[in-house]
Amino acid sequence: MNAFRAIVLFAVLVSGCVPSGPVFSARDAAMFASAPVVIRHKSYAVLTWTQGSFPFFFLPQSQIVEGKLVFSVRGSASSGSLAGQIRQVTIEAPEELMALDRGVFFWEPEPKPRGTLVPIEVQHEP
Repeated sequence: MNAFRAIVLFAVLVSGCVPSGPVFSARDAAMFASAPVVIRHKSYAVLTWTQGSFPFFFLPQSQIVEGKLVFSVRGSASSGSLAGQIRQVTIEAPEELMALDRGVFFWEPEPKPRGTLVPIEVQHEP
């Protein structure tokens, strides 16, 4: 499967999970005050970031695409201000950990129509 088909497939799968809303960028300082990073522990990993000035709740969701772990943010919900808070998503499913070891990315909506896969830094816990 070529990269274009994989990205389109990922976009279709993710769009089916969230009924509406724009796709958010990890490069948007209002969403992410610090770029998302993965901290790899022995039996699990954690996607962690500091939320920017955007006040509403959002969690990046993951999909395995061509054997790699790909995150994106497809929507948000109002839940009080979370601006400036450290946020985390635990990665513990065996298939997600195997995919993470092959590469972890954040799917950006630009350039349209395909978007871009941006590598996420992986830090290993000592």
